[in-house]
Amino acid sequence: MPRSSPLLYLSPERVLYRGPLGHPQIRTLGATAWYLSVDHALSVACPGGQAWRQAGALCVPAGVPHQVDVGHGHVICYLVEQGFSDSSVVGTLGPWAVAGNGIGWEQATKLSAADLRLWRDAGRQIDVELDRLLFGHVLPSRLPDPRIADILLRISTDPARAWLAADAAAHCGLSTSRFMHLFKSEVGVGWRALRAWKRARALLACVHTGENLTQLALSLGYPDGTHFSHAIRQITGLRPSDIISGSRHLSVWNDSGVSPGTAS
Repeated sequence: MPRSSPLLYLSPERVLYRGPLGHPQIRTLGATAWYLSVDHALSVACPGGQAWRQAGALCVPAGVPHQVDVGHGHVICYLVEQGFSDSSVVGTLGPWAVAGNGIGWEQATKLSAADLRLWRDAGRQIDVELDRLLFGHVLPSRLPDPRIADILLRISTDPARAWLAADAAAHCGLSTSRFMHLFKSEVGVGWRALRAWKRARALLACVHTGENLTQLALSLGYPDGTHFSHAIRQITGLRPSDIISGSRHLSVWNDSGVSPGTAS
């Protein structure tokens, strides 16, 4: 099957990446992740002695450490953020779930920036169209506690913000312990884990800014380059430098369908 050009789509609640995966170490993402092999079988393992096994596709819940390798092949990775969409309806760790009326995986491997542009120009929501493409239906919305929904929006809008749990708790009118409990029950992952994930995720929107790693670290709210590199590698399994260098020929689209920049 001919490969399509590498593509990255970002919105507040979705990430779609299609391209080479590299060779990530163990990663712990803060969103539910679906991996779909484009041209080679996935090899996947989880910590704790589980042996490597082959899979054509895989769903990994948020917060589950895992390691995925596809050799030199390409992969589709679809991430659904915690809090506003109920990704539990399409399974936990196990096979890719595609409803019978979905367009399915073959079309997803051919998805292009031109398709995103057509959806945008037709007034169609890209998040909705991606869900339909991959699952045959739109993932149902969740309605978290309004206080937690407000916190999630603030984190997504400004992931670099230095905000302690005590600050968020005070904003919600709760004790810190009550806030931490409510946050995890509503979101599915803990406060610190989600904060770390949102900050690391923000790197994806910066791969074409031209900033060096130190500048990126400070822009994203990390105290220095060492903390930045460690945090990104712990969450994504890749070094920031590898992510940046691997994005040279990547088309990057935001949720409005406008490309922030495509490297030549």
